[in-house]
Amino acid sequence: GMTGEGEVQLSTSNRNFPGKQGAGDTYLVSPLVAAASALKGEIALP
Repeated sequence: GMTGEGEVQLSTSNRNFPGKQGAGDTYLVSPLVAAASALKGEIALP
Protein backbone atom coordinates (compact mmCIF):
# COMPACT_ATOMS: atom_id res chain seq x y z
CA GLY A 1 0.00 0.00 0.00
CA MET A 2 0.83 3.65 0.11
CA THR A 3 2.80 5.06 3.03
CA GLY A 4 1.52 8.02 4.97
CA GLU A 5 3.50 11.05 6.11
CA GLY A 6 6.03 9.95 8.75
CA GLU A 7 5.74 6.23 7.92
CA VAL A 8 8.63 4.08 6.71
CA GLN A 9 8.50 1.08 4.41
CA LEU A 10 11.04 -1.32 2.96
CA SER A 11 10.65 -2.33 -0.67
CA THR A 12 12.33 -5.06 -2.68
CA SER A 13 11.45 -3.27 -5.92
CA ASN A 14 14.38 -2.35 -8.13
CA ARG A 15 13.45 1.34 -8.32
CA ASN A 16 11.36 4.06 -6.74
CA PHE A 17 10.38 7.59 -7.68
CA PRO A 18 9.45 10.41 -5.26
CA GLY A 19 5.81 9.98 -4.27
CA LYS A 20 5.39 6.66 -6.12
CA GLN A 21 4.71 4.68 -2.95
CA GLY A 22 3.19 7.45 -0.88
CA ALA A 23 4.32 10.37 1.25
CA GLY A 24 6.46 8.34 3.67
CA ASP A 25 10.05 7.17 3.39
CA THR A 26 10.84 4.15 1.21
CA TYR A 27 14.09 2.22 1.46
CA LEU A 28 15.05 -0.17 -1.35
CA VAL A 29 16.49 -3.34 0.19
CA SER A 30 17.35 -6.91 -0.75
CA PRO A 31 14.90 -9.73 -0.02
CA LEU A 32 17.22 -10.94 2.76
CA VAL A 33 17.20 -7.56 4.50
CA ALA A 34 13.41 -7.35 4.09
CA ALA A 35 12.93 -10.78 5.70
CA ALA A 36 15.32 -10.07 8.58
CA SER A 37 13.65 -6.71 9.18
CA ALA A 38 10.15 -8.24 9.17
CA LEU A 39 11.21 -10.76 11.81
CA LYS A 40 12.94 -8.18 14.01
CA GLY A 41 10.42 -5.36 13.57
CA GLU A 42 13.08 -2.84 12.58
CA ILE A 43 15.62 -2.45 9.78
CA ALA A 44 18.06 -5.32 10.30
CA LEU A 45 20.83 -7.17 8.51
CA PRO A 46 20.42 -10.92 7.96
